[in-house]
Amino acid sequence: GPNDAFTFTVDFYNLSESDPASESSYDLTFFVDGKQIGEMQPHSEADFSAAQSWEFTVDDLGGTAELGAGFDHYVEVRSTPTGSSRWASLDYARVDVIPGANQDLIITELSVDPDNDNVTFSFQAKVGLIYAVDRSTTLRSSGEPGGWLEINDSLVAQSEIQSFTDPGAAADNAKFFYRVRVAEE
Repeated sequence: GPNDAFTFTVDFYNLSESDPASESSYDLTFFVDGKQIGEMQPHSEADFSAAQSWEFTVDDLGGTAELGAGFDHYVEVRSTPTGSSRWASLDYARVDVIPGANQDLIITELSVDPDNDNVTFSFQAKVGLIYAVDRSTTLRSSGEPGGWLEINDSLVAQSEIQSFTDPGAAADNAKFFYRVRVAEE
C-alpha cells in the first residue's frame, strides 16, 4: 500500500582476495529504479558477518505502481572492490515489507494530571502494531545523562488513536520529551 516501508538486506557468504594479508572490502550502494537509496556502505573483512540493509518507502519508488505485464520496479546493489578483492558471494538477498509502517507517528494530545503527576498522551497508530515509547529530559542519545530511555517496548495499538500513560513521570522533571516508534522484533 501507499504507506508501506521496505528493508532490503544482503548478507555476504565469502570474500576472495588475491592478497589475504591486505585489508579488502566492497563498497556497496543500493539503487531502486536507478535512483540511489541511502549512502554507500562499506563491507569489509572486519564486519564480514554483519548483513547490510537499506530502508526505503513507496515514495522512494515514485509512488504506487499499476498491476500488469512486466515488472514494476527493480533493485540493484552496486559494488566497488577495495584492496585486493577479487570476488564475493552472497548468502542471501531479501526484501522485508512492513505494511503501513510509513504512517507518521504523531503525538496528538498530551496532558499532566497535577494530582498524581501522571503524563498521558495519545498518538496516531495502526491497530495491532506493537509500539515502543521512549522518554528523555535532554534529547541526548540513549545511555547519556537524561538521554532516551525506553519505558515501554510492547504497547499493542488497540485503536487508531492510542493512549499511553507514564505514571508519576512529571514528579521530578520540569520538562520531558517522548517519542513513539514501531517496536523492533
